[in-house]
Amino acid sequence: MTLVYRRGSSEGLPRDARAEGHLDADALNSTPTDWVTVLHATLDRRDAGLGSYLTTTAGTEHALADPAWTQGSVGSAGAWEDGDGTLVFHDGLTDDYHHAEFFVQRRAHQQPHVEPTIELTPSFLWYFEAVPRSDGGWYYLDDAGRDQELVRIRRTETDLEIDIAALPLRRYLAARRRILVVQYDRVTRLADVPAPKIDATDRSRDRHYVFHSGDIPGASKLPGFVRLLGKHLILPLAVKPADLGHPHPRNEQYPQFTIAVDAATGQPVVSTCEPDQLSDYFNDRGTPHYLTPVYFRRDVLRRYASEPSRYQIDSTRLTCLGLWSISIGRNKEDLVEAYLGDLGRDLPSPERSHWLSFNEAPNGGPDETRYRRDILGQWYEGPVNPLLSLATARQRFSTELARITGDGIYRPWDATDKTAFDGLHMPTSSEQQETDHQILTLAKGVIDYLDVKVIRKLPGADPKDTTINCLEAWVKTLGADPEPSTGPLRLLQGLRSTGVAHPRSKNWQATLVRAGLDKLQPDAQFIKVVELTAAALNTLADLASANSQRAEA
Repeated sequence: MTLVYRRGSSEGLPRDARAEGHLDADALNSTPTDWVTVLHATLDRRDAGLGSYLTTTAGTEHALADPAWTQGSVGSAGAWEDGDGTLVFHDGLTDDYHHAEFFVQRRAHQQPHVEPTIELTPSFLWYFEAVPRSDGGWYYLDDAGRDQELVRIRRTETDLEIDIAALPLRRYLAARRRILVVQYDRVTRLADVPAPKIDATDRSRDRHYVFHSGDIPGASKLPGFVRLLGKHLILPLAVKPADLGHPHPRNEQYPQFTIAVDAATGQPVVSTCEPDQLSDYFNDRGTPHYLTPVYFRRDVLRRYASEPSRYQIDSTRLTCLGLWSISIGRNKEDLVEAYLGDLGRDLPSPERSHWLSFNEAPNGGPDETRYRRDILGQWYEGPVNPLLSLATARQRFSTELARITGDGIYRPWDATDKTAFDGLHMPTSSEQQETDHQILTLAKGVIDYLDVKVIRKLPGADPKDTTINCLEAWVKTLGADPEPSTGPLRLLQGLRSTGVAHPRSKNWQATLVRAGLDKLQPDAQFIKVVELTAAALNTLADLASANSQRAEA
């Protein structure tokens, strides 16, 4: 801020009363790139505030002609009868005289105990398909499906500020062909009336501020004041209209991935993944084929596996909400496989650099299942997916035992726990931490969610015993060996109790030895436990089915 003083100065004023400290160069920047404060409300009765509204290019002249606030009646609706008896309704969204359109406000309510409502113009939120946060802020998902902060709320005991990410805001302004007018008004009371009186102005094509002093007649305490009042503009991005149909900028980059190794030199052979540059069955461009397999270390999937509410991973596909998905496979060396053209067509541009960092030279040949299905066009079953088998077995177990108990044997899912259980995945590393997390989730979904009150209804069950003991007692009443059916469940519970949910003890290693898991890496241990658990649930389901058939006969 560059104030031109026609009279008086800031010298001698308390620091908090000086104009220059309240609006710095960043705050007055008409083309910001970080954050823009669009509303500031004081909560301690200080006479200060900041607001904003939308206007057109033509409306900026009206806005900057007067430093006083000029949003008119925007933000307040009402109805009245005009002179000829016609009903007039004002929706509060526009004020033609002031060329103003509603953007944001903190609307107070008549009940003092009700928290004021923060309101933003819907088109701004709709443009970004914004998602609300519990603190009143908003975010949106970019093309890669990652959170991008849009609106943040900053609260203290004395102030509330609403900030908006500058580049999305200015993109919205470009799409709407609007300009944001930010209005500021601050009055600071003083013990003495400044002499001489202050009269200063800061005027440019993008702002108009005045700073002046005065006195309050009859005020015995703090009779003097200084006031900083004015407006500045936030301008839209200079973006071509064709680029504004999408709420975030798209900068497609197609990195080169390693697709082979030169046998003579040992150097990697690389190729772009840009689909239009690749050959296919209809066009030979002298470039690698669209369906050339590209390989990645399996931990390329770790960032996705850690967010099961956002990403779904199965043996054939990685999916991000409804935004994007890519076909994948795994070869016998446990490398993740994707087609070269799919990396350019199906992966969002921001994700390609992530995948590039895990790119490996081909090793172990193609994923046989994908090769047979995609290249040879064969109906091929492929290897059993342990996690799919587990989900099927849990459902069978639940259905068959409910026929005996008369009630569902599993309690209703908590949404977060279900998301975690559905997010069980083939390990992306051999780290113990990942295995621990998956075993804990597996035990919770298979054992902890069992309704012990219903399980105790099984024939032979002790009405005071634990869940697995009740299942074992029921199996014994059927004359069956309980080890194949309840042994794996005890193993799962033991792994959780002796080393996953609690500090590891000597019983952890003993549990691994008894189960024959001690020679396996943690990732292989998890897969084995999944297979044993699925087999146990299927065995229990088979026993229940056979028992029900005998009862019906």
